[in-house]
Order: sequence, then C-alpha cells, then structure tokens
Amino acid sequence: MANDPIIHLANGQLSPKSSSTRADVTRLVDEALTLQPSAGLAIHFHGGLVSEKAGRAIAQRLTPVYRNAGAYPLFFVWESGLLEAVSNNLHDIGQENIFREFVKKAAEWALKKLPAGVGFKGAAGAAVNEIQLRQEFDAWFRGERPNPPEALETRPGADDAAIQATLKGTVLDQSSLEAEIQMSIEGDFAFQDAVQEVFNGLHAGGAPQPVTKGLGGSTVASTSLISPEAADQLFERSPVTTKGFSLIGWFKSARMVASIVVAVVRRMAAGRGHGLYVTTVEEVLRALYLDKLGTLIWNQMKKDTADAFLPGENHGGTALLVDLRKQLDSGAAPPRITLIGHSTGAIYICQFIEAAAQVLPGTRFDVVFLAPALTYERFAATLANHGSRIAHFRSFAMNDDWEIADHLVPIIYPRSLLYFVSGLLEPSVDEPLVGMERYLREARIFTPAEFPAIARARAFFQDFPESLVWSPDSVGEGAKSASAKHGDFDNDEATLQSVQWLLQNGF
Repeated sequence: MANDPIIHLANGQLSPKSSSTRADVTRLVDEALTLQPSAGLAIHFHGGLVSEKAGRAIAQRLTPVYRNAGAYPLFFVWESGLLEAVSNNLHDIGQENIFREFVKKAAEWALKKLPAGVGFKGAAGAAVNEIQLRQEFDAWFRGERPNPPEALETRPGADDAAIQATLKGTVLDQSSLEAEIQMSIEGDFAFQDAVQEVFNGLHAGGAPQPVTKGLGGSTVASTSLISPEAADQLFERSPVTTKGFSLIGWFKSARMVASIVVAVVRRMAAGRGHGLYVTTVEEVLRALYLDKLGTLIWNQMKKDTADAFLPGENHGGTALLVDLRKQLDSGAAPPRITLIGHSTGAIYICQFIEAAAQVLPGTRFDVVFLAPALTYERFAATLANHGSRIAHFRSFAMNDDWEIADHLVPIIYPRSLLYFVSGLLEPSVDEPLVGMERYLREARIFTPAEFPAIARARAFFQDFPESLVWSPDSVGEGAKSASAKHGDFDNDEATLQSVQWLLQNGF
C-alpha cells in the first residue's frame, strides 16, 4: 500500500490521521519526473462521496488504466461519507408519516394553485381529485406504482415554459392560502395523526393523545428526524420547560404547508423547478429536515479541497506543487499534466489550478471533468482569473434524460445526486452545475443577463470543439460515454477508453 501512487489527505493535510507522509509526496514526484512517461502525469481527484477504503479501491482500479495510456498516475484520496449519510437519512425520512403527509398536502395545494391543463396530465384548481391523488400517493410510497401520482408528472424544462408563461406576474396571497389549508387540515385525520405522532415523541411528559378522537386516531409517539427549527415552527413550547412542547396549533401546520406551496409555485413559475413532484419533495425536505440533508458535510467537503492548498507543506496539494517546482528548478523536463476530477473532484481541480498560478507560473494543464458537481459561479471565477492556464478541456456528464432517470433514493428522491446538490445542498435553490445539461439547454431561462457565469463558461466551451460529452454519446474518439449513473464515470468502459485516448493522442 505504501507504494501505491496515492496522496491520502485528512482535512486537506498530510497528518497522523492520514496514511501519507511528506516523504511519500516527494517520492512520487521524483519517480514521475524521472520516468518521463510519454503521456505525462495524470492527477486524479475522486468524488467526495467515498471512504478512504473506497478511494483507494478507485485508485487501484484506475492505476492500470492510466499506465496503459502512457501516463504516470497520481491519486488524491480524501473522504467524506456524504453519499452514505444522505442516502441513509433520506431513506429514514421517507418512512416518516409526517414527511409523506406534508408531501401530499403541499402537492395537493400546489396543483390547486398551478394552471389547469398546463404541463399536467390531471386537471388543476378546483377539479383536483383529492381522494385519487392520495390513493396514488399511498401506492407510490408503498412501491406499488412505477411513477408518482399522474397529476404530478412534469419534468424540468419540458413543461416549465407553459407554466412560466401562465403564471408570470402571479403572486399568491399566503394569508388566504394559510386559511384555506387550515380548513383542509381540520378535516384531514391522516395529516393530523402524522403531526400528532411527532408531537407525542417530542412531548416532555404525559400520555400521548389522539387527535381523531372516536375515529381510531393514532396515539403513537414517533421519533422523527425533523429539525429543531421545524419543531419550533409546528408546536408551541411548554411554558414550564424548554425541553418539550405543549400544544399543536393547526394554523402553524397550515402556515408551514402554505410556505412550501408558495416556494413550489414560485419555482415552477420561474422555470426553476425539478419537476413538480421532486420540487415539492425538495421544499418539504428544506422545511422539515434541512439539518439532515448533508449540507454541513457538503460544505466541509468543499472546505477540504481548499485546505489542501493552504500555505505550509503539510497541506497535500501545496506539498505536491512545491515538489514539482523543485524538480523543475533542478532541470527536470516539464511534464504534461492532465487533471482528472470526478464529481467534487472538479472543485479540487479549480483549487489546484488557482494554487499552481503562484507556485508553477506559466504551467498549463489539460483538464477532464467527470460528472462535475461544480457550480458555474465557481467555475467562472476560475476561468476569469486562470482560464488561460487550461490548455485543453473535456467534460463527460449525463444528458438530462439520464440525469432524471438516475434515482438517488427510489421514491423519495427520483433524481440524480447532481439534482440533489443543485436543489438542496448549495445556498441557492436550483443552483446551476457544470455537470448538468439542463443549464446549457434551457437558454430561455438561464439567460446571459441573469446568469453571467453560465455565459462565461459557454464562451469557454466554444473555444474547445467537442469539449462537452453528454452520455450516452459516441461522437468520436476521446468523446464517448455510456455512463448511466453519477457514480459510473470512473468505471464506465466507454468513458475510460475516451480518457485513455485523450492521454495517448491529445485533445
């Protein structure tokens, strides 16, 4: 293991927590430049979803791929566990009655406020069949139907234009909406019981109480994953203790549902939805479970990529750049350097290029993105300051149909990881990501005036013919991919053959 071409970092550093030392970095750089491989140095940054063990397995699997292409491979291995944390939490959230009832209620009222017959297979407004909608939801949540309720079957982009045109300038009266929703809640015993279960679980004392008295109402106490902030919005705190709650007010539930509906309708009207069902799920998750969605892990993960290039040679990225500089100063031939980044690894590449500007001035890099989980804002900033340092460029990602078909967690979130990042992990809702075709395809929504970062990146892409490969694609050598899932890009045969071809033959 010590001889593997790996730089393992913990929080961006070579430390007792990592298994790589400063001497290991020097040894790897010395070996790479002494061998003078024909395809140069291939530096691979895996995605931020994996453990150290998985990261090492990726390195071991890809080492012969890069070596067979004539490159010396070097792997940055870091760890976050984001995918495991998100998947586990989403699975558990999907089993909670309160989640399911909030999705049903919010979807029902979103349908009532969205235009009838525009992008929906079911009618909207007063014609919404609430009983059928709930039956279809229940079958969907039980896994008994292949798709969400029929009335909610919209997809990003395809249906947004008509919805956007119909709702342009429309502003919902949230106070009136709250009153309407409260009336519906007062007759919706399933919704009441779901909220009561959570209340009973949070209640500091006393026997659990049913809401639907005489109708077999639930007295179950449920341990829920809802955030403390959501609990404060739903329930009154006890005047005796701050550790428990003393009262359910349906007006509070109505207020929260109304705020979700307003957010959903606003996004759909602006063309910023991810499909009506998924947009509703995203807004329910944001309202009830924001602290369980992996945002803290995501932000820490991005911080780790920056920390790797902080001053001081104990930071792994800095150590690599310093050793490359020393070799070049001693007369070593400048190697061709190809930076390959999967998912969050694309963020790592931006950090690398920016740090290299200080340590390796004049050095240019070939860049390969694999399903980049990189915002256009971040990429545009790199291009503005260091775009000239990118000699050649290619990005492999899924087309939007395949992105939609890649389900992060079945039923609860039937979209890809990148949709999840865009919809929930970044500070802005529907944050444009470089690895998602939708943000280039939907030019009527993502205009240069409103999204200058996308416009800057689009101009950069035009400078490199065939720089964007949207799987499934086979347009030519070095531009083929059959990746059908976010995690496929570092093991899909067509994609890896394309990367090998680029290393051997250039761009």
